Amino acid sequence: MSRRKSRLYTNLLVAALVCVGPEAPRADHAITFFPSFYPQEIRIEQLAPDAAAREFANKADPLHAYLGSAPRFPGHRPDNLKSADSLKSLIVAGVNSRSPRLADREARCRATAQAARALAKRSDLVAHVYPVTPYHADYLHHADLASLPTAERPRPDADPPLTFRAPSGAPEILLNEDARVSATDWDLELFEVSPESLMRMAGSGLNAWPAPPWAKEGWFQAYHLLRPSLTEAEQRERADAIFHRLINGVFKDLTERINLERDLLEALIRDCERTVLGYRLRSEFYSDDFSNGIENIVVDAQFGFNSPVFVRAVKLKDFLWNGWLRIGTEQRPVAAWNPLAGFTDTAGRLVWGTVADDAFLSIPYNSRWVANRTQIVAAGETAARRSLPIPPDALVPQPRSGRLEPAGSGRGAMGKVTYRVLASPYQDETAMEAADLLYPFALAFRWGAEDDRAGRFDPAIAAATRLMRERLRGAKIVKVEETKLRDGEVTFTHRTVIVDVYLDDLAHDEQESALFAPPWSAMPWHVLALMEAAVERGIAAFSEGEAKRRGLPWLDLVRDPAQLEKLRGLIREFAQSGYRPPALEALVSAETATARWQRLDKFVAATGHLLVTNGPYKLKSWSASAIVFDVVREFTYPVGLGTFDLHAHPPRARITALEQAGDRVLLGIDVEFAVKAQRSRRLVRVPLRRDTLRGTAPIQPMLRYMAVGADGRIAAAGGATRLPDERFALALPPKLAAGTYTIYAAMFADGNAISPEIGRLSYKSH
Repeated sequence: MSRRKSRLYTNLLVAALVCVGPEAPRADHAITFFPSFYPQEIRIEQLAPDAAAREFANKADPLHAYLGSAPRFPGHRPDNLKSADSLKSLIVAGVNSRSPRLADREARCRATAQAARALAKRSDLVAHVYPVTPYHADYLHHADLASLPTAERPRPDADPPLTFRAPSGAPEILLNEDARVSATDWDLELFEVSPESLMRMAGSGLNAWPAPPWAKEGWFQAYHLLRPSLTEAEQRERADAIFHRLINGVFKDLTERINLERDLLEALIRDCERTVLGYRLRSEFYSDDFSNGIENIVVDAQFGFNSPVFVRAVKLKDFLWNGWLRIGTEQRPVAAWNPLAGFTDTAGRLVWGTVADDAFLSIPYNSRWVANRTQIVAAGETAARRSLPIPPDALVPQPRSGRLEPAGSGRGAMGKVTYRVLASPYQDETAMEAADLLYPFALAFRWGAEDDRAGRFDPAIAAATRLMRERLRGAKIVKVEETKLRDGEVTFTHRTVIVDVYLDDLAHDEQESALFAPPWSAMPWHVLALMEAAVERGIAAFSEGEAKRRGLPWLDLVRDPAQLEKLRGLIREFAQSGYRPPALEALVSAETATARWQRLDKFVAATGHLLVTNGPYKLKSWSASAIVFDVVREFTYPVGLGTFDLHAHPPRARITALEQAGDRVLLGIDVEFAVKAQRSRRLVRVPLRRDTLRGTAPIQPMLRYMAVGADGRIAAAGGATRLPDERFALALPPKLAAGTYTIYAAMFADGNAISPEIGRLSYKSH
């Protein structure tokens, strides 16, 4: 029997079993809730570009998607192979402090345009002398500055040619053939910085720790990229002050916020000591074959296919659901596999995004976040910024010790966020409990506050948890709800934990505040405690930096047999003693702890690893060349098929009219979106109306504008109102000072803020 037929029979069999269900309803009753996501197996393979080309052409068992360079075909690239673009890197020029011709600011800034002209004429390189690109969701806020043509910048014609230094292999990739390159006598050096690198510079959590809400915005990334190069103390202090106002929400409205973002960029780029010359695009390929291809493609603007939403939305064309998904990666997995300070390379990010669930997932085409396992309970009317009391029985993590102690009386916080946490069992068959939700707080306070006496500190954990530790004031488990979901004769029970989290320095946006300290862990507390014990006893270190500093292995829960054997010894020891960390002694009994350690011992004996999550996929096997995951069809897993389908093939808005009518500015909008036609999709463009549907849902319009005054300041910013004739009227302030303004406006259809079409209009206010 061929593998293809075997797959079909297996798919039918699994579908039949799901129809039977856990309580054996009638055979003709189909269950309408399918837990987890489309592929039943995901295989991640390390492949060179030429090997990827061969596997795309493999009819029996084809490759479906490839994360890496363009596959190298010996002849014509197959027509069924499609590509998707995203931001691969920023091209940055750094000044040689010994270059006499670039000693002053004016000369450095003149060299900027000259250097941009020296970039190679390649389809994946875009000259763009500004740190915020169309692949950042805040691009509209900088549209007038970022879109200034290079030709309009200071002319470099009178200056002698620049000499460049570039990393090995980079000159022929980044520079024109006639560019001057020298290893010793040079003016500028070129380097590439990826979004992943910028995340690491910012200490942003990509795994167990939540990233800050602005992690994908241009101003935030520019600060971490350019701030280290500032040599003038006054400029550093100015940039730091503006940055802290932005992250602490010290502004009154959107207009002031945008002006602060622009002021920050001006402070960072003013002296031209480090300059963004352009950006490089990543083209990732996938099979659109009629039978062997994939659909429901999600592309993250900055991470491409390497996004948790990609693996949660993609489906195989030959299967209504289920199927065997093959993903190739050019990069070999190098980073250690631990979620606290590992999974730091491209392959590791993909592994963690597959096997684990985060509280919130990044929306691929803007800088917002979508609820995954933790939902925000609407607070109703926004309260004034004033302190509210923390309940005495709320738990507060203590710095250095991490102990979760009652708040007691007399403590307050500036606000509260209420979460609905969607619980489900971990893969070692332990149930998610209050200790699992709260223990990451304790761990962050224990390892993020420097204390050399105790030897419990890791700079990577400190950086990733800084916002959490600065703003968290306490957390309280309010109640646990059980929801009975009856489907025919089958009843499922879903558990939801209601948690109140008390915070200081709330953002103006409730969703941003919710990202500071969500009560969540994709791993059970006992696995986190096991990792801590391994570090405390000198078996390994959490982060790569600490591993090098202390001369220890980098903690790995899967691929280091020697570490695994030592960790198994700890598990047996803890099972005998009923060990639980001091932070949890009031929440977890010794008997409960013993039961957990015993289950973990059985899990590692059965699987050979300790990567225990409650995510949608579980690690099945791994080798130097391939990593395989099986789907978890656990009916108490609360997220099901189709949850993230709306993020595939996002619509794009087109401005058809932009005009001033009296004291109003009116816009007409078309929208382009993909319509499924059998097993392919075609683009259609229609006027955006209230009844314009994408699939079965109306397209949600979100229009944004800014009005730039003659002085370059933002005089107004906001949204629009929809008129009965389907046009949009900008919500300009009624008391806009008399003068001439330039209006920049863009429509984000269904939130798609990437590479927007931006309308520009000269507006006169009387």
